[in-house]
Amino acid sequence: MRKALIMCLALMIAACSGEKSVDAQATPAETFTDQPNILILMAEDMSSRVGAFDDPVAQTPNLDALAQTSVRYPNTFTTAGVCAPSRTAHITGVHQVTVGGQHMRTRSFAKMPYRAIPPADVKAYPELMRHAGYYTFTNNKLDYQFSNTSAGTGPFTIWDYEGGSPDWNKRAKGQPFFALINFKITHESQLFKTEVEKNRSKGYARVVTPNQVEVPPYYPDTPVVRETIAQQYDNIYQMDKEVGALLAKLKEDGLAENTIVIWTTDHGDGLPRAKREIYDSGIKVPLIIHRPEKFKPASMVPGSIDERLISFVDIGPSVLSMAGVDVPAFMQGYASLTADGHSRDYVFASKDRLDEFPFRERVVRGQRYKYLYNYQPGEPGARHLAYRDKLEMMRELWALYETGQLNAAQSFWFEPRPQEELYDLELDPYEINNLADDPRFNNELVRMRQALKSWQERVSDLSEQSEEDMALAFWPEGKQPLTPAPSFTVLGSHDVQLNSNEVGASLGYRFDDGAWQAYEPDSIIKAAKDSILYSKAVRYGWQESAEISHKF
Repeated sequence: MRKALIMCLALMIAACSGEKSVDAQATPAETFTDQPNILILMAEDMSSRVGAFDDPVAQTPNLDALAQTSVRYPNTFTTAGVCAPSRTAHITGVHQVTVGGQHMRTRSFAKMPYRAIPPADVKAYPELMRHAGYYTFTNNKLDYQFSNTSAGTGPFTIWDYEGGSPDWNKRAKGQPFFALINFKITHESQLFKTEVEKNRSKGYARVVTPNQVEVPPYYPDTPVVRETIAQQYDNIYQMDKEVGALLAKLKEDGLAENTIVIWTTDHGDGLPRAKREIYDSGIKVPLIIHRPEKFKPASMVPGSIDERLISFVDIGPSVLSMAGVDVPAFMQGYASLTADGHSRDYVFASKDRLDEFPFRERVVRGQRYKYLYNYQPGEPGARHLAYRDKLEMMRELWALYETGQLNAAQSFWFEPRPQEELYDLELDPYEINNLADDPRFNNELVRMRQALKSWQERVSDLSEQSEEDMALAFWPEGKQPLTPAPSFTVLGSHDVQLNSNEVGASLGYRFDDGAWQAYEPDSIIKAAKDSILYSKAVRYGWQESAEISHKF
């Protein structure tokens, strides 16, 4: 009980704190004559290997063409170098460390599986879009830490549709849509030998050869390394084709002139020392935003580049603002991607338990310098993770390290690492020359330490306690709480309001055997004669309630 009370207090503090200033919490919505459709296209496990982001090797004709009519944001950063924590922050606009979604994954914690329980007022922003009248849909990938990985496992109030057949034509006539479509072909798993062979049998093309690629200095230049990087480019080419097909469908359906398109990736490359890490190779991602003419502010020039620092927690507030929806105070990001978007001094990211092994690192990154603090100094960065070791490249790196065939830059990740790292990204973009012990950079080191400390105080980093204590506070005695059922208030013969019996629960309803709708708090539902109204509730991370019903 005491642990649960401590957690509740921590979550209340988190709900009242944020990454932004007081002024930023009143972010106004953009105003248009009607609401735009908004389509987010999110590739998995991919850094900026795109022609439009100055990669000379990449074969990405569709993204390059999209960039010509869009704004590119080359300094965009996820909040983690791995999918579930990153996606948790994206979908809520709140850093994963605030909501208990920092460990990869909640369901794989060896001592007890659990789910993240965000503070009571935190909602996934697509749910807020539903309240604003949008039809929301996604495909099979969820992975929010208060859900499982796949469709059908998360709070039912977030999406109108989730699954293998996403389609904007399923919405009501005249209804705007918000969609998040994920592209699996660039995922780390698609570099595994069995998956490569399977994709080749489908006719996926070889467009980049191993001798074309650039090998970063933290990798040895071997045929296996070159082949893996080349395969990543081939997978990116296939993803680009899939993006092109979806954009062509948008145009064919007459929706292109009413749809804002956002393309990005969920974190950096699915390669060793990239995915799961908070070096730029793990958290720096490309971002393209296309606005059709009717939704394009005069200050946004097609084909331009915006160099500002953008965090993944900024996407939710920006999308809400684009949709004409006020940004709620709980969000820690800014509506940075709008006409008068906020300029950041820093972005922040976190690394916590990864599969079998505990880690805890935090990073603050400015335009030039980057500071990393390691809570487990003396431990290696590389560990034998069963999933990652399926990569032939990873197995080769282990073999080369264990036989002393890697140089200092290549060995650093495998060896006991320091408590602090500081990099000059202008002179050292690959982050291989640690300046933390160089007295010439002491002022910069002190400044970055203070920036990290201030951020952690603002966002309430729940990793200050053990994962076990946090999990038990979320799920007492290791059991998933059950959301209490809502109740009806019948206001007249056909008018009803829904009442929540749990603070923070989201409510939904449907008539007869119709689709579930998200309930806007305090709104009135009008029922037809002889209809049956059903309702249920869910607190994020808890079990759904039982259904209740009322016949009219």
